[in-house]
Amino acid sequence: MANLDDYRKIVGDKKINEIIKEAKPLKGKYIVHVNSTFYGGGVAEILDSLVYLMNQVGIKAGWRLLKGHCSFFEITKSFHNGSQGANIKLTPKIKKVYEEANRHNSIFMHLEKNDAIIIHDPQVLPLIKFYKKQQPWVWRCHIDITKPNKKLWNYLKNFINLYDEMIISDSRYRKKDIKVPQTIIMPSIDPLNEKNKKLSPQKIKSILSELGIKFNKPIISQISRFDIWKDPCGVIEVFKKVKKKTDCQLILLGNSATDDPEGLKIYYEVAKKAKKIKDVTLLLNVNNNDLVVNALQRVSEVVLQKSIREGFALTVSEALWKGTPVIGGNVGGIPNQVIDGKNGYLVNNIEECADRTIKLLKDDRSRKKMGKYAHEFVKENFLITRHLLDYIKLLKRVMKVK
Repeated sequence: MANLDDYRKIVGDKKINEIIKEAKPLKGKYIVHVNSTFYGGGVAEILDSLVYLMNQVGIKAGWRLLKGHCSFFEITKSFHNGSQGANIKLTPKIKKVYEEANRHNSIFMHLEKNDAIIIHDPQVLPLIKFYKKQQPWVWRCHIDITKPNKKLWNYLKNFINLYDEMIISDSRYRKKDIKVPQTIIMPSIDPLNEKNKKLSPQKIKSILSELGIKFNKPIISQISRFDIWKDPCGVIEVFKKVKKKTDCQLILLGNSATDDPEGLKIYYEVAKKAKKIKDVTLLLNVNNNDLVVNALQRVSEVVLQKSIREGFALTVSEALWKGTPVIGGNVGGIPNQVIDGKNGYLVNNIEECADRTIKLLKDDRSRKKMGKYAHEFVKENFLITRHLLDYIKLLKRVMKVK
């Protein structure tokens, strides 16, 4: 893991010194993050760096994982979908399973010993109900809640309103029926981890060649969990249109998370759709996943993120950091990262996505210009150092530490 000082060469001394200064009042304070998986999604990736760097500046930060069973994660996946607008079942039995799993975990987590508690996403939202609150509790929502299922939201907000603060990723996620303060903190990438560090052309070729990827045609890629909201089937349709205009290849790379029981089902649906289409490669749970993602984002001419709902999409900033233009769905947190016409394009449907993809594939000059802007834009806005400072300032406020 990189030390905080290692980021000086990227963001400069001024920003690192500001972090160290702001963190001093929190030295020795016990902070704990709680979520539902150590691997397989953006939340886990962020926490892997964030918790480590919090300790680097003197905060005694920990990371706890909620233990759940299959039926629990099927329920919480439906809650994830419902929070983004899908119709779901919400019965007394479902509520009981959901809350009971959190009650069970509360017995051995001993969160009461911490000075502040940060809970991530709906899976662990009810934990607060099973403690006598003696310190600030913050709920961090990573998903797109612009239009949640009303019945589900009316249920979840009863827990949210028990917290001291709610963190969201975009102003469009603010809710009038939430009584607690709602603070915007956008996610980030770590420029020094395996997924984002510099790779030589030789290393890139070696990594991808082992997976059978050839470099004889331009590469379009989408790197995401196999999830209906990422619209991988829509990406296939985009590629079919692009392929008629320019010879290229499509690579869909994803992994599965322990708290996402739908992933394999969606993967097989996409594989069936892609089977009869030439030059489409699907990769799931590959070895050295982070390095593969890194290499693929660097070698791609265009990266797609054709989401139809999206909390933020770290894969967008990852690709932009590597100087690769991104064509993304005009939803959720993607417009915060993709500046239309500057570092990629925002699209609203399959036709627009195909048109912009063809345009970029045929225009080397525009791709290079966009790529240069993309890297600098991420450097200024979406690196882990900014994210760390945002959390330090929030913790000082909710803990009333000066």
